[in-house]
Amino acid sequence: MVRAQVKAQGPNRGPADSSGQPPGRLALTSRWSQWRRLGAAAVLVVAVLAAYSNSLTGPFIFDDRDAILKNGTIEHLWPIWPVLLPPANGSAVQRRPVVNLSLAVNYALSGYDVWSYHALNLLAHLAAALLLFGIARRTLLLPRWQERWAGAATPLALTIALLWAVHPLLTEAVTYVVQRTEVLAGLFYLMTLYCLIRGAGSPRGWPWYAGAVAACALAQGSKEAAVSAPLVALLYDRVFLSPSWREVLRRRWGLYLGLAASWGVILAMLPRGSEGAAVFTAPQNADVVRILGEPCRTIDYTLAQFGVIAHYLRLCFWPHPLVADYGLYAPQTAWQIAPYALLIGGLLAATLAAFRYQPWLGFLGVWFFAVLAPSSSVVPLFQQVAAEKRMYLPLAAVVAAVVTGGYLAGRGLIAGGLLSLRTARIGGGSLTALAALALAGLAFHRNTAYRDTITIWQDVVDKMPDNARAHNNLGIELMRCGRPDDALKHCQEAVRLKPDYAEGYSNLGNVLTNRGRLSEAIECYRKALKLKPDYANAHCNLGTSLLAAGRPDEAIRQYRAALQLNPYLVEAYYNLGSVLAAQAQFQAAVVQYRNALRLNPGLAAAYNALARLLATCPEVSVRNGPEAVDLARQAVALTHACDPAALDTLATAYAETGRFPQAIWTAQQAASLAAQLGKPELLDLIQARIRLYRAGAPYREMRSAPTKLPHQAG
Repeated sequence: MVRAQVKAQGPNRGPADSSGQPPGRLALTSRWSQWRRLGAAAVLVVAVLAAYSNSLTGPFIFDDRDAILKNGTIEHLWPIWPVLLPPANGSAVQRRPVVNLSLAVNYALSGYDVWSYHALNLLAHLAAALLLFGIARRTLLLPRWQERWAGAATPLALTIALLWAVHPLLTEAVTYVVQRTEVLAGLFYLMTLYCLIRGAGSPRGWPWYAGAVAACALAQGSKEAAVSAPLVALLYDRVFLSPSWREVLRRRWGLYLGLAASWGVILAMLPRGSEGAAVFTAPQNADVVRILGEPCRTIDYTLAQFGVIAHYLRLCFWPHPLVADYGLYAPQTAWQIAPYALLIGGLLAATLAAFRYQPWLGFLGVWFFAVLAPSSSVVPLFQQVAAEKRMYLPLAAVVAAVVTGGYLAGRGLIAGGLLSLRTARIGGGSLTALAALALAGLAFHRNTAYRDTITIWQDVVDKMPDNARAHNNLGIELMRCGRPDDALKHCQEAVRLKPDYAEGYSNLGNVLTNRGRLSEAIECYRKALKLKPDYANAHCNLGTSLLAAGRPDEAIRQYRAALQLNPYLVEAYYNLGSVLAAQAQFQAAVVQYRNALRLNPGLAAAYNALARLLATCPEVSVRNGPEAVDLARQAVALTHACDPAALDTLATAYAETGRFPQAIWTAQQAASLAAQLGKPELLDLIQARIRLYRAGAPYREMRSAPTKLPHQAG
């Protein structure tokens, strides 16, 4: 946009420029334009903060646990390399170093307190909204489009960014912590385009182009869906900035080489060897991938995406019902697929045709399909055939097409004398305000579903009662919250809805194990393994039930089988350590506890178990009092000094190092807490140990069985 370079001496003094406006008028216009931009930005900030003001306290749910609570790489920002190499445990941060780094920053700020994680998601989303506003506004002010859009550039850009930013379809990406993969990828994707636009309009464009390359690389490191960013930037250049492809390459060939080089981030993070094979293939058949135990061909996944994309488009205009999980893959007939295939095929054809008559509209169509392509084409993401989070960036293209199309329709009515300019402005502004209020209200309401782990899965079950996976996950959460009867009902419903659901049988076995129905639990685990022989969690959980049934040797075999299938299964290491310690294989138990802590440095039970073994082991070669004290302190800190067992372990560690006054005081705190919590057996044991400490003797422990039920793999 042209800016006044000379301040006028008065409102109408000085020579006019080529536009016919005197410098004074230009200066006032420039100031007014700046205030309008600041006002638009303020509206965006207020609207986004209002829509998401109730999203900052929701707990970690579902995938958050593996990506955050079981991810030891986020617990230290330095050295940086472990942070940039997320664990290959199948979590949402695998092969996404930028996201893992952002989680490490959150951990440095607030540990496992959720507020900073949600705050970063919200700030990233707000930054993306401001970038979208800037991209839309500067695009509408480009020379070749200025005559059509210049007078309405700021309000149109604000409308696009505002309706996108508060749309409830984005709540999954913004409110669900680990889905920041979409938010960060979208933020850096938009930053790539913004830097391209600024560089093209700057006499020294290279700093902006360098920023574009850096942003593009960050996008690739946030999520693989950003792979299309270099191509979309190239197409934007041709449609909006350059008269021909030759000019595109002549002016900015270096930029596009740099953007193409950013694909190296994705290539560098691709899985290697057996890990890569496990992602896309199943052992039985190279053409078949297993989705939760059910074989599914890649072509089936691709065909299903016609209906999925049509569903996404419907949610853009009528965002109800919004569902956090669409369940397991269900095969579809040709007649079910055909209508959606015709619709999406028609839209693709219209996108290509638009390049001849309305290139800007064709660009929006390519943006929509290009961003969705990695997850909604031939790349099989079988764990989630559909997910609303994937619409984070494609929604912007839909909103931009609707807003600009509505504006052009209004101009046509004005030109035809069917509508006055004043009426059009009032009507357009009112419609925008009402739409923004409605969408923000829906987003605010949608965020209430994320207030705890039960409400989100109950919401899915209410909306999709035939969703076996939702019943299964709700059962898991109910079990964690101490509602075993309700948990049993939902786990049973999961396997009733889907009799070949291996995960459902495994989690039903977990509920039955916790209720003491061991023979039924063992049968459930064996059913799960019959359906899915390579299911590591089921091996681990079967080991737990066998151990509880007094069959430790069989349990050890199951734990080792689980670890052979999944060397990142923390629960199996912990459980194996507990069994080995109970069998007096102390050195081997220490190794397994250390493995568990290496993979999950936040596992309080492993700190406690290892500390107790190092403090009380009858073998001198195993005992290590000073390390036991350090480990026990970690366990006490992680349990906020509210676990009498952790305090009891710390007391035994103090006694092992000869610090008996501290041991007595700590054990008394543990005894008091055990009495408050109604644990008389533990209270008696702690009091007996206090008598030892007063006599100046440490405590030695020889266990014939684990002191409590080992951890189950969810």
